[in-house]
Amino acid sequence: MRSSRRNIPSFSLYGETPTAAAQTDGVHIEDIQSRSRKYLWRIGTHRHTLLSQCVLVTAGPVSVTLDDTRADLAGPALMIIPAGTVHSFRFRADTLGSVLTFDLARVLSMAAAVHQWPIETLFSMPRAIDLRADPQLALRAAQLLERLAHEFAQPDSWTAPVGSWLACCVLWILSHGTAAHGSGEIHGGHDAERLRRFRHLIEAHYLQHWPVERYARQLSLSETSLNRLCRRLAGVTAFDLIQQRLALEARRRLVYAASSVGGIAGELGFKDPAYFSRFFRRHSGVSPVEFRRRHNGG
Repeated sequence: MRSSRRNIPSFSLYGETPTAAAQTDGVHIEDIQSRSRKYLWRIGTHRHTLLSQCVLVTAGPVSVTLDDTRADLAGPALMIIPAGTVHSFRFRADTLGSVLTFDLARVLSMAAAVHQWPIETLFSMPRAIDLRADPQLALRAAQLLERLAHEFAQPDSWTAPVGSWLACCVLWILSHGTAAHGSGEIHGGHDAERLRRFRHLIEAHYLQHWPVERYARQLSLSETSLNRLCRRLAGVTAFDLIQQRLALEARRRLVYAASSVGGIAGELGFKDPAYFSRFFRRHSGVSPVEFRRRHNGG
């Protein structure tokens, strides 16, 4: 239904202006109830342009929408929300847990390079994870978040690095505990940093449709070396990563923006709407029109 589509609001913290940005060296923590109670347990559709979030539900139900996917879970459960993800929540009055909001790059800087990769991988895509099969992991994370909340309340929390250290610890624990498949391979910190830089370049330039060769040049790599790096660490080619990001933005705009399909094609840098439709079908399995119809109750 066209009337349901709108511009997606961006917040630092839900319902607050950008000036109310996360504090304590780029970290903010609060319990689920403190904010959701004010909005009658419904956190509307929004995104955080620069900040990522980790939401740990320790008890009670939650319905979460992450981009174009909805999940209904009961605690313990974990929601991973990379910066830019369009998301919303429905809680209940008895839902308990914590919301950790942070600048991922700043938190990662607190860890050695070899320890950054698991966290970076965890936040490579939005996730809703049922932790009922691993209550010890949920308890361990909840205890660290409780400690972080205590430190966050201290008078010197604006300048102390403790918040970022503790945030890094809890994210590292969750990244290892929730890894569905582990090859046991330890990626070198230098390679992980290169992939991180590549992802950041994609975020900055995917709408410009840079060729892989240009990304490689910016990274002082050959195109072959960049593809080898991506296959080894991400399991796909460099071109695949670029295309995946473009397809994700297409899905977001089809669900939440009021523009026509042809207008969205132009916004995403496609000169030919027919080519955009073929691109979208290849990545999503349906046409843009059908995808929009399914997600807007048509």
